[in-house]
Order: sequence, then structure tokens, then C-alpha cells
Amino acid sequence: MDFLLFRNGVTFSVGDFLVWDNLERAYPPVGPQFGFNINLAGRLEVTTLERGVRQHISNSDVWLRAGDIGPMRTHAFARNRIRGVSVDLPADMVKHWREEGPSAFNAAIGGILAGSRPGCSPVRAVNGRILEIAGALVDVNTETVCGRLHTESLVLGLLAELLAPDAATDHVTGIGIGARVAREKRAALDEAMDILRTELLDPPTIAQLARRVGLNEFYLTAGFRERFGMSIADCARTLRMTLARGLIEREGHSVQQAAVAVGFSNPSHFAAAFRRVHGCLPSRLGVQSGKR
Repeated sequence: MDFLLFRNGVTFSVGDFLVWDNLERAYPPVGPQFGFNINLAGRLEVTTLERGVRQHISNSDVWLRAGDIGPMRTHAFARNRIRGVSVDLPADMVKHWREEGPSAFNAAIGGILAGSRPGCSPVRAVNGRILEIAGALVDVNTETVCGRLHTESLVLGLLAELLAPDAATDHVTGIGIGARVAREKRAALDEAMDILRTELLDPPTIAQLARRVGLNEFYLTAGFRERFGMSIADCARTLRMTLARGLIEREGHSVQQAAVAVGFSNPSHFAAAFRRVHGCLPSRLGVQSGKR
């Protein structure tokens, strides 16, 4: 898990890993806090031990942690890819927000800021822009100065989306297939992206995906391209090749192991798909890391 502390006191962490067997972790209390967890893929069960509250977290869930909630325990289920980000805010920043009053934020966040009891609860009515920014944060390069600056700007943009007053996020932006598209269709496109991220090893067909999100195939394919800048097939390929690259570079897999892990039995087909996404052959990464 990568972790960054910005000069304004905001901390950011990202996790992207595969769980082969059931995994439990315990986290000690860290004192009063205010932060968000955004789960892009995978299933988790989180228990706050002192409060006796058990929460199930699934794809696209956003959770808010406020106050001293005590020690926590997480359970990740076997054969599960966990992918998400966390943002924690310094106490002086939260204090300043409280002084501005709950009307400066949306109703859900303003109500929590106005209260005094600790809690861990879901954030309702998450818009697609929040999930888009969180997805970009998972893949951003933080090893360079420009990369860290870009990360900080994305984190601040993410906070602005999470905190924005309801009126500021109530509009619906068009996605380029005729007139303005209704909120329900935009949500359906976001759901389609979530399904592709979760089921990247065995993605559904376009017809299956259309039925699951409640759109006809034309609106799904045209809307998806306009909203995410790529076709459904290109997105599915990119997701699989991004996972494959992470397995080679971070997990120490050989090229053949990575190919099998993302569902390719033919090495040449895997190499061609990898090169199309990343601009180089996977064997080059293996040579560079010494783990070919």
C-alpha cells in the first residue's frame, strides 16, 4: 500500500492487491480522525470492535470515518481483488470546516460534521465523478515531483466532490449521445464500469452488460465511449493488462504466470494485448526487474 502525506496535513493511501486466501487484519486505535475510504473493487467486512458494528463494503462504496472509533478489524474474502483509496484529514482542517457550518457542505457530510459522536457510515448518492477520480488515483505515479503534485490535485478534487453542497452536484452533465442524458443513465454507465473492474478476469459480453445495467446496447456502447474515452472492449483489455503489469512489476510474477493470471493461455496473444496497452512487450518488464 502506498502512502503520502501532503503539506496541508492531508494523508492519502492506495491499495491494489489480490487476496488468494481469507485475510484478516487488526488495526489499533489512532485517535480522533476524519476521513474517507473509497472501495473500487472487492468485498470487505469491517468491524469496529468497541462499538460492535459490522459493515459490509462492496464495489463503489464510499465510507466516512469520523471521530475516535477505536480499534478495527477487516476481513477480505478469498480470491478477491481489493482496489481502493483512503483520504484522512488533519484535525485543524476539520475544525475549520465545522466553524463554517454544515450548510457549506452537502447534507450527509454537514450532518456528520455538526455532530459529536464517532461513527463509520456509508456516504449515499455517490456520483460517477468521485469514482473516476478515485480510479485515476490508484494508477497515478507518485515517484516524481510532477506525479506527486498531480496526486495532490486529484485528492483535493476528490474532496471537493465528496463535500460539495447538494445543489452543486445536482446537475447532470451530458455524455455526447444526443441531448442531455438523465441521471439514471449516467449511473448505469458508472455501474457498467464497476462491473468491468470487478469481473475483469471474466468480463461479460456487451449484451450481458447491457441487460445488467438496464440500458440498450446502443446507449451502453456509445455512452461508455463518450464517458470514459474508450470502448468497452478497450476498457476490459486495459484493466486486464494493468493488472498483469502490476503482477510482473510489484508481485514478482513471470510473464507466463501473469498471462495465466489474467486469463490468457496463448503467450503471443497476451504479448500483443500487453503491447497495445503499455507500448512495450511484457518480457521487457521481466528483464528490467530481473524476474522474467
